[in-house]
Amino acid sequence: MKYSGYKGKVLKINLTNRKVVTDEVTDEFARKYLGGNGFAARYLFDMVDPRIDPYDANNVVAMMTGPFQGINIPTAGKYYMATKSPLTFGYFDSVSGGFIGAQMKYAGIDGILITGKAEKPTYLFIDDDKIEFRSAEKLWGKRTGETQELIKEEDGDPNLCVSAIGPAGENLVRFACVITEYRAAGRGGVGAVMGSKNLKAIAVRGSGTNDVADHERFKKWMDWYAVEVKKVPALATGMPTYGTPALVASIGKMLGAMGSYNHQTEWFEQWELISGERLKRDHWVKDTGCPACPIACSKVFRAKEGKWKGATSEGPEFETLYSLGSMCGIADLGAIILGDISCDEWGMDTITYGVTASFIMEAYTKGLLTKEKTDGVDFKFGNDDAMIAYIEKTAKRQGLGNLMAEGSRLASRIVGGDTERFAMQAKGLEFPGHSARALRGMALGYATATRGGSHHDARPTGEYAGASDRTAVDGKPAWVIGTQQMTTIGDSLVQCHFLERLLGFTLTPKYVDMINPVTGFEYSFAELVDVAERILDLERAFNVRAGMTRKEDTLPKRTLEEPIPEGPSKGMYTDAKTLDKMLDEFYVLKGWDQKTGIPTRAKLVRVGLTDVADVLNV
Repeated sequence: MKYSGYKGKVLKINLTNRKVVTDEVTDEFARKYLGGNGFAARYLFDMVDPRIDPYDANNVVAMMTGPFQGINIPTAGKYYMATKSPLTFGYFDSVSGGFIGAQMKYAGIDGILITGKAEKPTYLFIDDDKIEFRSAEKLWGKRTGETQELIKEEDGDPNLCVSAIGPAGENLVRFACVITEYRAAGRGGVGAVMGSKNLKAIAVRGSGTNDVADHERFKKWMDWYAVEVKKVPALATGMPTYGTPALVASIGKMLGAMGSYNHQTEWFEQWELISGERLKRDHWVKDTGCPACPIACSKVFRAKEGKWKGATSEGPEFETLYSLGSMCGIADLGAIILGDISCDEWGMDTITYGVTASFIMEAYTKGLLTKEKTDGVDFKFGNDDAMIAYIEKTAKRQGLGNLMAEGSRLASRIVGGDTERFAMQAKGLEFPGHSARALRGMALGYATATRGGSHHDARPTGEYAGASDRTAVDGKPAWVIGTQQMTTIGDSLVQCHFLERLLGFTLTPKYVDMINPVTGFEYSFAELVDVAERILDLERAFNVRAGMTRKEDTLPKRTLEEPIPEGPSKGMYTDAKTLDKMLDEFYVLKGWDQKTGIPTRAKLVRVGLTDVADVLNV
């Protein structure tokens, strides 16, 4: 390898026959796809038939790094996972914090591609060049924290990095996640795909290093970061003090855009009871953070009173305060803290679990689900006992939990009636806590995102900050494209999106200034934009082959037809006609066909994907 930040190899591991093949990462490939997101998108497009069932043994679980892992660059203490999702049935990826990304680099690998299915429960153990398939039969059924500790004890290394699934993954809960320490590769069900392969965990240890191309320029960038980050209030004081729960006040109170009672409203009158300020004042234990990150936005909280006294979690983040809190009509922080750690331990996404629970609560309240179908439980809004109890039942697919394990879209199709109207998701992925009605960019962003209801495809931050008018339609497609390009490059570097407040809410030349000293690629800004578009078009091509076209670029009827009924954002929504107008412009700017939403041959050829155009027959 001529360039820095890479080790030059990806491991292809077949669990069925226990064969390991090393794939060379060439300089050309690295420069074209950058890392993480880009590497995985290319490999999955080439290796996976998008028409297969996600639980087919031929599906691939990709675990990737970018050029930034293992060099102590701020906000890059992370790793990346991708697969065909059992929740959306399309391309899906998730980024998590944890030391394991750096350990992969230290072990001399840029990524791992896992296919096949183990005959019995197995975990992978990688120690530099040594790769072992170890029995996980005694670990099967264990929760994520215990699984990690038992693997460390077996190895005798308390610092061993382990990524594990819980019972939710084993039982193919469609939104099961992968937990490393207490960080989650949380959304879309990659943990369920691991479970379908009888793969309980991946443990990695390395003894090498990672390096940068230009030490002098890299030091200058790091010095620049150290000065400039202190000038950004959110990164200098807001996140370090309160973490993401600070958003409850700004989004819930000031904007009135915090989904509540399954988005029947976006004004949660009890917002202060679940605010970051209340968490910090009454429940804070200590600050934590990802490796090499000075922001330390994560917090450990403990319920210090009430019926859930003693519950302790690294979290909840804002998204969980929304999903387990306002969406379910629950204002008890003790319950939310316990729900957060319980979802982590059983191994499932707090956003999809909470939003699905709120969907069930609305269906029950409207008489569309009777007590006979809810195991005799009064599954109404505000019932924190039910919310807590059904985390385990969902992980085990017991009773009503078997329905909830499908996620809100599939659950709505099972329940029937008009319930899909209020299944709050896009492409099958439940909405996070960023309103598609109060933010035009998120309406278009969720509709066009590869993953659907993800706030890490398009981003809401710039609209909150006023860099883009949240009420405007004109210019919004170009804005959304810029945010999607930014997140795609961030996910290829495998770096936290919070850096957007320093480098730009959309992709800007400041990202080039950060990347070139590390990699030595000497990208121009135009070249970096092409890298982002190349990756995004690969993801879109994967989804097109899975059967997704323009008709899937939409939102629930509640979002398109029902204005926000009260609060500071009262009356806001994006109707179908307005969404269609934005979609038309979005496709033109992207170089995608307006009628189908499929990338045109001219666009694919321009970004170096002629072979993809041939596969799509465009």
